[in-house]
Amino acid sequence: MNKNFSNKYFVILNKNEIIFSCLNKENKISYTKKQILTNGLNNIIKELENFFTDNLIEIERNLKDFIKKIYIIFDIDEILSVDLSIKYKFESGKINEKKINDLLSHLKYQFTKYSNNQNVIHMTISKLLIDGEEKDMSFVKETSNNLILEVKFECIKNKIVHIIKESCSNYQITVDKILLANHLRQSIENHTDDVISLASKFLNGENKNEVSWVSKKTIKQGFFERFFKFFA
Repeated sequence: MNKNFSNKYFVILNKNEIIFSCLNKENKISYTKKQILTNGLNNIIKELENFFTDNLIEIERNLKDFIKKIYIIFDIDEILSVDLSIKYKFESGKINEKKINDLLSHLKYQFTKYSNNQNVIHMTISKLLIDGEEKDMSFVKETSNNLILEVKFECIKNKIVHIIKESCSNYQITVDKILLANHLRQSIENHTDDVISLASKFLNGENKNEVSWVSKKTIKQGFFERFFKFFA
């Protein structure tokens, strides 16, 4: 088979069906395969296994490609959404990207520490306040007395993420990223697009307020405690 590295493969999971879609290099959906769920999302590992067992060979034959990497899109309402704020008082110096990254990293650390086994799918900066005034990302390198970051976390349970990745790995498929459909609809300006097109725009960085993590960062417990005040 030919290896088409320009294709992106998506699996949408909703309450009623599993939808596989291929997005080609022209950002057009070139192939779709659907399967109705027999047990809903209550037994997602069985549903995914049934889908891959029934359809994977046919999909790869039609696409003339081996499916090695996919993006999972959850199109459901049952997710955990939490808004948190963090306040930082500057003793000296200017705001810079490192300080902002440290704040965001620490906030995520604190959230995951007490979030009851939730997996953060999306972390978005909702608002930036510099000395009480709302700013955009051009604030970097400004002198300031205090900074408030308002951040939104959208999560699903760690167990679900583990089950999905494990199920896909049984077919030598890696889950590159998990996305939430409602988040895509809310964060991308053009709401008339289908969810696959929204996902493509999102992956291309169109949501500038999304926090992306290149690698895990270890935060020492208590390191920032004297600087921060958390409030919901």
